[in-house]
Amino acid sequence: MTKINVIQVLKAGMHSSVQDLGCPGYRHLGITTGGALDRHALILANRLLGNSDASAGIELTSGIVELKFSRDTWFVLTGASYQISIDQRDIWCNWRNKIKAGETLTLRGPKSGMHAYLALEGGIMGGTVGGIVDEIQNGSLDTNNHLQPKSGSLVGSRFYGVLGTVLKNGDRLELGQAGTISKPIGAVQRGYSNEIRALPGPEMSRFSEESKKAFWNTCWQLTNESNRMGARLSGTSLSLTKQQDMESHAVMPGTVQVPPSGQPIVLLADSQTTGGYPKIATVIEADLWKLAQTRPGEEIRFVHVSPNQAEDANYEWEQYFYRLQRAIDANS
Repeated sequence: MTKINVIQVLKAGMHSSVQDLGCPGYRHLGITTGGALDRHALILANRLLGNSDASAGIELTSGIVELKFSRDTWFVLTGASYQISIDQRDIWCNWRNKIKAGETLTLRGPKSGMHAYLALEGGIMGGTVGGIVDEIQNGSLDTNNHLQPKSGSLVGSRFYGVLGTVLKNGDRLELGQAGTISKPIGAVQRGYSNEIRALPGPEMSRFSEESKKAFWNTCWQLTNESNRMGARLSGTSLSLTKQQDMESHAVMPGTVQVPPSGQPIVLLADSQTTGGYPKIATVIEADLWKLAQTRPGEEIRFVHVSPNQAEDANYEWEQYFYRLQRAIDANS
């Protein structure tokens, strides 16, 4: 590891981890996709730095994170709103800023939202995390690195991020090559709302009429038991018209399962690949980020949409990043 490219983790915060966009295409092998809970926030941060969309950054959940830099580096923090400072100098979220070698970056929060994403010029290429040396191949998490992490990584399927575990005080992260950024630039994030658009699930018809109405027409509260595997909700108990056993079937992020408790669970990035609970709905891909930014105790509402509306929602995100890239190119 080259010393000039290293960041030292002075304070790791709570459940901070290195995340990229995950490892799609292997759920049939029982391997979860993983990756950032708010993919759009990570992509936004990477775009502002000229990194590839899939470059690894740090996903922050809460607490105080302090990082000491050994080289001049540009960085961006997106997603949840944090108080950012460089040696007592306040910095804005959603703007790329430069930190000099020897300076300390301090992040406190979140003030609003739930998960923030710190992208760094060149991306995170590896590091010494929990005393174990690991690296990312070709700037992203390839299949072999996911299945067989180097140097005996503690978590083979990487449920805790690219480097296999949550960050701890004293960890060291290695950055990729610096680019040619010359000035600050920022962007406006899309606004959060508690309305989560969803499609009816394959077992929706098995639920009672009262449960169907309750699912769409009432508010659901995110519980403290939520994690990267699933957003657990509390509200009206949902029930089937007739109890019957179900065989285990494929599930994916966005699937809304209803266990015997009657309280829905929305599966997220680190979810299992199969499950036996009835699926009442599926949150559209364009709105999964909202669950990543909802705090325990806050309420959400499900909004029924059609497949065409789900496609339109994805197109809105494509247009957002298209306009963002044009603005970046014009100001670089």
